[in-house]
Amino acid sequence: MAEFRGWGGAALITGGSGGIGLALAREFARRGIDLVLVARSRENLRINAEKLAKAHGIRVEWREADLASLDGPAELVKALGEIDMTIDILVNNAAFGVHGGYLAQGPEREAEMTRLNVSAPVELTGRMLPGMMRRKRGLVLNVGSTAGFAPVPWLATYAATKAFLLSWTEALAQELKESGVRFSILCPGSTATNFHAVSGADKEGGRTGVFGEQTAEQVAEECMRGLDARKTVIVTGGFNKVHSTLASSLPRGVSAAMAYRVMRPKT
Repeated sequence: MAEFRGWGGAALITGGSGGIGLALAREFARRGIDLVLVARSRENLRINAEKLAKAHGIRVEWREADLASLDGPAELVKALGEIDMTIDILVNNAAFGVHGGYLAQGPEREAEMTRLNVSAPVELTGRMLPGMMRRKRGLVLNVGSTAGFAPVPWLATYAATKAFLLSWTEALAQELKESGVRFSILCPGSTATNFHAVSGADKEGGRTGVFGEQTAEQVAEECMRGLDARKTVIVTGGFNKVHSTLASSLPRGVSAAMAYRVMRPKT
């Protein structure tokens, strides 16, 4: 992490008002790295930005943005031009999932999910990366999930978006390995955030935390250790490491059939 401090730039964190995003913000703040927090929840952003700045003596800016909208990423980058901060670290964390049958969600909700979980990280990275490459330094940290290692019925679109991020991160890490810009993906399992409430997994059954869950703080701490070790894929939690390895090694049809039984909504 001393490497990142030496860059002198700031970390931009989407979905930075709570959960894993806020926990990562605290970890960067403890290391003296300035922050730009982005989310839709204006009041939470303001409160947490003030707390982090006061507690760690760093500069913390915040911007309200809806990255699921078609113009959201471009509008955010335009707004960043109003502040005099160099972004050396981009954390693509904002995402949501919906638990249940694919057709039950409606096409608008599924499309919104792919825009936030996939299109926004791709566009933000594409807009931020040229500056990082000119400076020959930078980090793009994507927040994935252990759900990205295999097909997950009843969480089909969400798992597919995380599978995209996993493949995309690994490919860019190799493609741009001589650019000075690092690429990593954080893959937590079930985490004690509001994800289950938002996704509907709590009321529908199929809660992904059947084998226990980590706190957002535990996930963030493991992420920092993984970054210090220069890992591209950072899976947090002992069980999750076993699960991701097993899910990747089994025939995909077998993994999908197992997930079908575990994740099936209650009737």
